Amino acid sequence: MGNNAILKAGTSKELTSQDIARLKRQSRLSEQEIRNLHETFWNDFPTGRLDKKGFMKYYEDVKDDKDRTSILCDHVFAVFDKNHDGTIDFSEFLLAVSVGTPHDLDSHLDYVFEMCDVSGDGKVDINELATFLSASLIIVGKTDENDNLGPRKLAADIFNTLGISEDKKLVKVDFIKGCKRAPHLRELFGGGK
Repeated sequence: MGNNAILKAGTSKELTSQDIARLKRQSRLSEQEIRNLHETFWNDFPTGRLDKKGFMKYYEDVKDDKDRTSILCDHVFAVFDKNHDGTIDFSEFLLAVSVGTPHDLDSHLDYVFEMCDVSGDGKVDINELATFLSASLIIVGKTDENDNLGPRKLAADIFNTLGISEDKKLVKVDFIKGCKRAPHLRELFGGGK
């Protein structure tokens, strides 16, 4: 097979012109940036797969300074392990790298929704949202229930603001629309005022 060792669909040591075009569209990175990241990825992960331990090493280097305990690492890993096989291939890795700086509000809110949707079913229930909020509140140092910032209560308030019953699941389009309409939600999820 030579230099083009195919390990799994979408995971090859060699990038084709079709791969480059697809990855440029998905990531908004330049061809040179993609090629550099590809080379680095294969040097660091010769099997073509990045497991959670390897991901944590990268996450430590790029995480927000407020996330001192790497508490969001599970959420971030789950977002990019699209096929939920416990590893990330190069395409998934590239998307993880490129989404670190979303280009617009919709992209940012899409990323936040994906971090909440740990089950990967395209919907967020109140427990998934509360778990994400719990991790986020710990990071920003707001864990006092007396501040009315308990993650379960906050999740219920968000569902109420978005007009979703607590026994239902929130879909991405409603989450993004709702956050864009409600400045306090946009601010809460890091999308500005």
